[in-house]
Amino acid sequence: MKTTFHTLIEQLKITKREIERRKEYLDFTDKDVQALVSYRENVVENIDEIVEEFYKRILPFDEMDRVIGDAETLRRLKNHQRSYILTLFDGQYDEDYVHSRLRVGVVHKRIGVDPKFYVSAVHNLSTILRNLIIAKHKGLCKSCAPGMAAIEKIIMFDLSLTFDTYIYSLMDETRRSKEELEHYTVSLEEVISDRTKLLKEQASHDGLTGLLNQQAFYSELKRELSRGLRRNHSTTLIYFDLDEFKKINDAQGHKRGDEVLQNVAESIRQSIRDGEIGARYGGDEFCIILPESTIEDGQNVCNRIKESFEKNKEISEIKCSMGIAISTPEKPLDSTSLVKAADKAMYEAKKQTGFSINFSK
Repeated sequence: MKTTFHTLIEQLKITKREIERRKEYLDFTDKDVQALVSYRENVVENIDEIVEEFYKRILPFDEMDRVIGDAETLRRLKNHQRSYILTLFDGQYDEDYVHSRLRVGVVHKRIGVDPKFYVSAVHNLSTILRNLIIAKHKGLCKSCAPGMAAIEKIIMFDLSLTFDTYIYSLMDETRRSKEELEHYTVSLEEVISDRTKLLKEQASHDGLTGLLNQQAFYSELKRELSRGLRRNHSTTLIYFDLDEFKKINDAQGHKRGDEVLQNVAESIRQSIRDGEIGARYGGDEFCIILPESTIEDGQNVCNRIKESFEKNKEISEIKCSMGIAISTPEKPLDSTSLVKAADKAMYEAKKQTGFSINFSK
């Protein structure tokens, strides 16, 4: 049917304007966003304790027996809960965020979690997070107030979205048999996944090179840095640009410049491995994210790119200045600081001649 080709957001008629209206209903403002983001580091540091306390509170209920079943399922649920809690403090509450919350509702409705039990679980999570804020501020009410209010609002925002999917599902059940509903749900999720993947790819990739654009690059970098903190891994960033690229555009035209950029992008794809991420930062500047890596790994990728340039007659004469920086568990950097460090290293490399590489100190 036609509706199977629409995302959940479209089916529920949740537009960008509707999302903003829901925030207005809750008086969810930029100050609340700032308050939530300010607690992210503290939440990351305590995420394991938060998740364990959450399940300690809800596991005694009989409803959890049919949801969990075995230890492996519980492990997966805890991982999903970690991700869910961390995204509460990401500071990005847009259509992607809303879509993820709608999916939460679909999944919980499908596996048979009653709304009353879901509400109690949300209440428990809210209580745990509030206690974390109280502990951080040592019980000082005035200091706690903004954070407490922000958590209440984002929890209520999420809850309203989840219950929209519950209501939608109940209405749908009145029109369909159980078999038809199950078939529809499976088909819908497949289409949603495909369409979401396609739309995200179109929105997140540079039209000329096919690499991630700057906005998507920062999203991936933030995600990888957060994952590195949770799993005690280092993240390496390569930042490079093409030396004297403007002269190519001026002398040979923008068409030739575009061809050079496309060939550079292809060299990046050939030089990186699964899990490593290439992006066009802007103009003739490129970035590569190397998860779970070292400075030496970054140097190896740079050397592979150099070899790829030399083998490609279209760009064999092009030279690069490359900077490498790393965020480690011992000295973690946020996305902005890591980019600045790699950028600074790149400019130091420009003082050298030829295809040059420099490391952030």
